[in-house]
Amino acid sequence: MRTSLALAVFMAVTLTACGGGGSSSSTPVATATATPATSPLSTQETAEVGTEAALTPVETSDSETGTIGGINYPTLSIGRSVMSAPTCNNRHIFIKTSLSPTQTQTEHKYFYDAACTELARDVVAIITQISTSTLSVTRTATTYNLAAAVISTRDDAFTITGSANNYSAVHTSQLFVGTSTTATEQFGRQITVAPQSATVDTLAANSGHVLNVVVPKINEEFGHTGVITNGTETTDASSDVTYAGTHTGTFYKGALNALTLSAAPPFTVSGGGTALGTATITGSITFDSTGQLTNVALTGTLLSGNTLTVTSAGSPLVVSGTILAATGSNVATFSLDQFGDGTITYADGSQAVMIDWHVVK
Repeated sequence: MRTSLALAVFMAVTLTACGGGGSSSSTPVATATATPATSPLSTQETAEVGTEAALTPVETSDSETGTIGGINYPTLSIGRSVMSAPTCNNRHIFIKTSLSPTQTQTEHKYFYDAACTELARDVVAIITQISTSTLSVTRTATTYNLAAAVISTRDDAFTITGSANNYSAVHTSQLFVGTSTTATEQFGRQITVAPQSATVDTLAANSGHVLNVVVPKINEEFGHTGVITNGTETTDASSDVTYAGTHTGTFYKGALNALTLSAAPPFTVSGGGTALGTATITGSITFDSTGQLTNVALTGTLLSGNTLTVTSAGSPLVVSGTILAATGSNVATFSLDQFGDGTITYADGSQAVMIDWHVVK
């Protein structure tokens, strides 16, 4: 069972350090309307760019893994889908229901505890067969804290054309923090996936991304466009999927709500702003057969020679990251759970909240 889309995710995301990218895609990668940076970034701005570079790949893979391409839909035909009964397995419950001959609903429930009583995330996707080679998917992922309060909601839309492990897709998403009805983040990506062998797919993609960071020491909007090179998705005998590749992208910043992401590919970021520079990220991200994140290993070179390292360990999984200045001094560290929720700590000791792989408040 392959998770091609997730791979596409990792590649494009990692690529621009903040999200997105393409590679050998025939669609040109668009750039933002921006002017060259005229002043150095603050410590908080440097940390923001670093975390975006490191974690957007994880975010994108999380959205795409298990939604399209393999774990639940080994082909682009859903006519054979059947209803499945909910069973607690490794803090996860999966339900698939045929709504009609051309429409299927899936639901992934992830829990904080092994008994599946403390709901952490509820992911509902509706897959519609438009033709024998075209699917559309709408997906809503709602994350909860241990008090059962909503932390975030991510709305995704996919259009996929082709066949299993050999398709093109457009993925757009919006992130809403808490009960807010205004999107904090918007993302768009165009993807092409092709088989390389029985267990490996290749991926090309281009993408764009905008994010408002309402943190007192930042209070800016960040954007990016990017590409990916040498992306691969490898599926092992246990149906675990590892995404690997190198991603390079360009970052921008502007006032809050100043930047705009285009509605369709090739995705562009407009509205003015300041060009910050580029970042390159290399490494891998692994998900198990249920779509749960099991490993993150990323390194990167950021703006002005800054570097980052992201690793993971433990069960439940903890994702940890360190951003260093070119001199080797600490810029920031962060610690997150498998859903991307946690805190970032700056060099001066102050902290900000991270939700769904982004610094948000």
